[in-house]
Amino acid sequence: MSGTTPAWMGKWAHDLREPLSPMQSALYLLRYGESEGAERDELFDLIDRQIRRLVSMIDEVNDWVRADQGRLLHIRGPVELQLLIEGCLSAAGASAVDIGVEYRDGADRARINGDASRLASLFSTMLWLMSSPSPGVDAKAGVAPARAVVSLDREAGSILFEGPLLRASGIRGSIANLFAEPQPASMGDGLGLRAVIALAIAQGHGGELVLLEDASDTPMLRLSLPLLDEEAE
Repeated sequence: MSGTTPAWMGKWAHDLREPLSPMQSALYLLRYGESEGAERDELFDLIDRQIRRLVSMIDEVNDWVRADQGRLLHIRGPVELQLLIEGCLSAAGASAVDIGVEYRDGADRARINGDASRLASLFSTMLWLMSSPSPGVDAKAGVAPARAVVSLDREAGSILFEGPLLRASGIRGSIANLFAEPQPASMGDGLGLRAVIALAIAQGHGGELVLLEDASDTPMLRLSLPLLDEEAE
């Protein structure tokens, strides 16, 4: 053995096994215990949650491989930008993503030509990275939610989505590694591939996802994607 296996790959074995322990405990109690009624239902719910969590991790690996092979995107079509973003916010819920979105320059009417499901994954990851790791604590302290700005660069024919990277503390090593390698589970309760896959989705749509230099202590994220050419439609 060369000893060159990345540290994050060794952690995957632990992360993939983690959902199995509560599942085994629940199955033992169902088989040999005396669980009935509500308690029995809770054990089945626990198993269901952990199965979905494990499937999500496997899907992460599958998406990562497909991205590397250039097979991540599927059917493309016109996507309403505001509906997409608002849908991502609604699906995440206030407990997961505490962020406001401001639309400028008519960006609320903009459309993108792309894979709707992959774009939803991209914007969900962006909103999550821009949101506070502890929204409940911030609310009690009177800290205002972060704000993301959606604007249009008509000269370049693209939409811009910008906001603060508030989850920088969870990045392994240099902040530049965010889109270069898997991150700790704290960066998404999975295998840490969300940001890497988000970059692949952006690039697959002819866009860019970058970290901006900023005078403040908070780094900024910028996503740019081509606007739908209405005249060519």
